[in-house]
Amino acid sequence: MKISVLVPVYGVEKYIGRCARSLFGQTYADLEFVFVDDCTPDRSVGILRAVMEEYPARKPQVRIISNDRNMGIGAVRQRLIDECTGEGLTFVDSDDYLPPRAVELLAAEMARSGADMVDGGWQRVTRDGASAVNRPYQGRDERRYLSLLLAQNIVSNRLWGRLYQRRLFTDNGIRLVPGIDFCEDFSVMTRLMFYARRSSVDASVYFYSDENAGSYTHTTSPRHVRSFLMSNRVVLDFFTANDPQGRFLTPLQIGMLNVLRTMRRLGLGFEQADSLLGYKPRGTLFRLLAAMLRGKCPFRLAETAYLAVRRIWRMGI
Repeated sequence: MKISVLVPVYGVEKYIGRCARSLFGQTYADLEFVFVDDCTPDRSVGILRAVMEEYPARKPQVRIISNDRNMGIGAVRQRLIDECTGEGLTFVDSDDYLPPRAVELLAAEMARSGADMVDGGWQRVTRDGASAVNRPYQGRDERRYLSLLLAQNIVSNRLWGRLYQRRLFTDNGIRLVPGIDFCEDFSVMTRLMFYARRSSVDASVYFYSDENAGSYTHTTSPRHVRSFLMSNRVVLDFFTANDPQGRFLTPLQIGMLNVLRTMRRLGLGFEQADSLLGYKPRGTLFRLLAAMLRGKCPFRLAETAYLAVRRIWRMGI
């Protein structure tokens, strides 16, 4: 199976060399490497091209595509999917890197299981070194896994560290939304898992860098708040349209209440959430929790009530 490795490039001159060497040094042979330069202002692309010279056998497998304007991570990831030609695809952020057998291990499990998506273990990298391996969620019940994703902050919704069948995106019309450059993982993973059969490997297949203070996960701005709300709106609209029986209504509402909780915790008010998210709680319990999170109820009390409901729900699924 040909696998496309999809890499956005922006402002990573300190890290791109390490990332590229880890990709070109993969033990899996049938690879395509697609990089999209999102108008990076530094030497990232030059460094990437220099590293390519160290791996002459890989050079024919590499494509570097340049945007004519900066588009943001959501649009870049979608362009990567549109441009790639592999049956399988995997996302790698250009400040992160892979262990040598990462793609080999994921591809072997996909071939063995016939899964649409294979999840792997990962390690966090700081200036002090790499963490122990964070193992993926072990359950094989896709419906339960999707429910936990929707409820938010229980299982990881990361896009990286997984191998996907490309048709999982294309056959089901799953696309990233331009302008959603923060929390985009959540808007994609929940929709993919509505259709996917999932498997996993415990071995580490990804090194996630916590060294880049300029990355999206280390910054907060009005743009990121807007992306956060838009991402949740994509999920809310998708499940409203595609789950008329309400199989996932409870975890969906728990997740939407988490948005209200986050806005209250950050002191941001609810005007933007009302206009961009448009969540209207259904059922007495969820209306009460929403009123507590939005109203004059002390935040600690409202949060305690919300977490208690989420804990009781989780014990019952």
